[in-house]
Amino acid sequence: MTSAPGPRPDGRYRSGSAIGLLLATAFVLSQWSEFLVARWLLRALPFAVLLAVLALPSVQRARLRLPVPLAAFVLWCLVSVAWSADRGSSALRLVDLLALVTVGWIGGQVCGARAPLVLARTVQCVLLVTVATLVVAPGWATAAGLDGAPGWHGAFPHKNDLGFFCALAVVTLWTQLPRGWARRGWLVLAAVLLLGSASASALAATAVAVAVITWATARDRRPPGRDRLLVDSAAAAVVGLVGALAVLRPGLFFGALGRDSSLTGRRAIWAAVRHHLHDHPLVGFGFGGVWERPTPVTLALWRESRFEAFYAHNGWLDIRLQVGWVGLALLVLLLGGVAVRAAVRGGPVGAWSMGVLVLLCVTALTESSPFTGNGLLLLAALSGCLSSGSRTPPARPARREPEQVRPEEVLV
Repeated sequence: MTSAPGPRPDGRYRSGSAIGLLLATAFVLSQWSEFLVARWLLRALPFAVLLAVLALPSVQRARLRLPVPLAAFVLWCLVSVAWSADRGSSALRLVDLLALVTVGWIGGQVCGARAPLVLARTVQCVLLVTVATLVVAPGWATAAGLDGAPGWHGAFPHKNDLGFFCALAVVTLWTQLPRGWARRGWLVLAAVLLLGSASASALAATAVAVAVITWATARDRRPPGRDRLLVDSAAAAVVGLVGALAVLRPGLFFGALGRDSSLTGRRAIWAAVRHHLHDHPLVGFGFGGVWERPTPVTLALWRESRFEAFYAHNGWLDIRLQVGWVGLALLVLLLGGVAVRAAVRGGPVGAWSMGVLVLLCVTALTESSPFTGNGLLLLAALSGCLSSGSRTPPARPARREPEQVRPEEVLV
C-alpha cells in the first residue's frame, strides 16, 4: 500500500512569492512615478496581479476580502469623475489609483504577515542602489533639484522622495529585522541618507514614527491592566506636552527643522486652497480634477498663490479639494480602521503598521502624495495585511474514509 500524501503547505505561503514580487515591483515603480515609463509600468501591474490571483486555488481566492473602508474610499474617488473639473486628468489619475490600490491590497491579503518582510528586503536593495549613485555619480546625486532645494536625492527624482523613503526604511527595518549588528548597520545607513536628504518633513515624520513604535512595543510587552494603562498615560502626557509647545512656541519647531514660519512658501498655497474649498465643500472638484493641467480652477489657484504648484503640499487639504468632506471622512475612517487593527494585532506587524501609518499622516501635513499618490499603495497594503491576519478561515471537516473490511471478517 502507498502511504497517504502529507498535508499540503498553506497556499498563502506557496503563492506569496509571486504576489510579493509584484508588491515589491509596484513599490519600486511608485517611487519613480514622476517618470512616464515607471507610471505606465505601474498601471500594467494589475493585469499581472489578476493572473496571479487566478492561479490561486479556489480556497485561497475565497479568503480574499476587500475591507469596507478601503472599498468605500476608492468607490467615492471613482464616482467623483462625474463632476470633475477636468475629466481627462481625473480618468488618468483614477487609473493610477486603481493600480496602486489593487497591487497593495492583493499583496497585503496574500502575503499577510510576510508583506512587511517583502518590503524590508526591497528597502535594503534600494538603499544599496542609492549608495551606489552617491559613490559613482556624487555630483548628480547631490545636486539641487529643479526647485533649488539643497540636499541629497540619490537615485530619486527629489530630495523629499529620498527623505520619505529613508523614513520608511527606518520603520520597516527596525520592526522586521532581528536585533543585532546587522540591523544597527542598516539603520545607521538609512539615518545617514535621511540626514543627507535634508528633508525636514521626513525628519519630523521619522521622529514621530519612532516614538509611536516605541510606545507600541512597550505596550505590547505588558499584560492588559494597570501596567499597560501606565504606558498609555505616559504616552498621552508626552503627546499633550509636545502639542502644547507646538501651539505656544511654533518658532522652536520651525527653527529645529531649519524652516521659517512660511514653510518654504507652502502657507501661500494653503491659503489659496482653503479659499476654493468653499466652492464644492461636500464633493470637491473630482479626484485628479485639479493641478494636472491649467484648468480654470488650477489657474485661479496659481494666481492666488503666485506659484505654479502641481499639488497642494498638504494631503489633508488636497483630498478635501478633490473629493470634499465626504472623501475626507471616508479616508479618516480608513485610517482609523487601520490604526485599530494595528493596535489589536500587536507584535512586529502591528508596530510596523503603526509606524507606516504615522509616516503617512505626518508627511501629509506638507506633501500630498501620501493620500493622492504613491502613499495609497502602502495604505492599501496595510489595510489588506491587517484584515488578512485578523480572520481565520473556517476549518473543513475531515473527510471520512470508508472502512476497509478484511476478508477473514466476512461471515459466511
